[in-house]
Amino acid sequence: MSQLTALEEAGRAALDRLRVEVRIGEENFHLANAGMMKDRVRFGIFPRDLLTTGLIGGEEALMRETLRFCGATIGRRRDPRTGEEPGRVLHELYPYEREGLSTRYNACETSQLFLIGAAQCLRGGDEVSLAVIRDALRAAGEYMLRHLEDDLFWEDPRQAGAERYLLSSTYWKDSFLPGQRRLQFPVAYTLVQAQTVAAFRALAALTEPLDLGFSPATLARQARATAGAIWRNLWDEDTAYPALAHDGRGLVPGVSSDGLHLLAYLRPEDVPLEKRERILGRAGELATPHGFRTYAPGQPDYSSTGYHQGAIWPFEQWFIGRGAIVHGLPDVLATAERVLYALADLGFVELFYWDEEKGLRGPGEIPGEGCDLQLWSAVVPEGFRRLLSGGERGGTP
Repeated sequence: MSQLTALEEAGRAALDRLRVEVRIGEENFHLANAGMMKDRVRFGIFPRDLLTTGLIGGEEALMRETLRFCGATIGRRRDPRTGEEPGRVLHELYPYEREGLSTRYNACETSQLFLIGAAQCLRGGDEVSLAVIRDALRAAGEYMLRHLEDDLFWEDPRQAGAERYLLSSTYWKDSFLPGQRRLQFPVAYTLVQAQTVAAFRALAALTEPLDLGFSPATLARQARATAGAIWRNLWDEDTAYPALAHDGRGLVPGVSSDGLHLLAYLRPEDVPLEKRERILGRAGELATPHGFRTYAPGQPDYSSTGYHQGAIWPFEQWFIGRGAIVHGLPDVLATAERVLYALADLGFVELFYWDEEKGLRGPGEIPGEGCDLQLWSAVVPEGFRRLLSGGERGGTP
């Protein structure tokens, strides 16, 4: 048995440990918790994690259940306490609450992932189950369009009737943005723009089969326009790299994994050659013997043990690897693929750390940080097998 095959089997067993049945009203959903510490659930039901797991691992049954769950819980009203608004997919089912606020809907890109996942199911021929969530898919499309200005997707708590969210940042790096711990909304996160491009294309594919009422041609044009706006409005000339975001104070600079991650959601024609080469020129600053860090040494707030400011996240290596294949970056793929050796040593951890002095370390060696079993990490081996075999590359364009 090859090491990759053994790792895939271990990943499937780990995924089984996380599976759980959830009841919402009169319906049961067969889902999975996001993360565990030892035998205790630390992170429960997170649509971002579930949808991402389906995209990476091709988990068709889990993806269908996740889509059905997202459709049942999608935002239907404006709620300044939770961040709910029509068409916004949950951040977490069992939210954290403080200061009169809740994290329940504190994610801006879950609706995009919802649409991308639905398009993946459509390609698999599963139109019947998608018809059940037609209204939710339409609402997610309207949500994206409502947040669009100057061809960018702007995150804005005022859409929920709020001044701020409980979370400091509302895309997957939701601790804080380096050098800018409290953002001034509205905010355009650069990675989310690429996800929005892919989501517009997904919506274009879904709209006629499901009679959603959008114009596929208009959505395709908008996808191209948003891709172009990334390089016009979110490129930082000082770092020769995509900014992390743009908020009320301007660009939020930083050499981060976002610049590589976003390539997974874009087509080659979406990325100017000069920009691709400049991203590649700085990728080495993020590279380690075990994959790419979230953030480059020397940047503000960098730490080799920083949760989103220097740690290495296994799931992200799959997206970086996929982007490398799509855009013809073999050296980037080779670095991302090295995560498999770390998983073989550490198990399916949420994140891990590496530096020259102390080498490879798992989350258990840094008190309070990271799960020792994480949902989207468990499918990374299977995801890489699919990538490297030239098979299905997930629910991205």
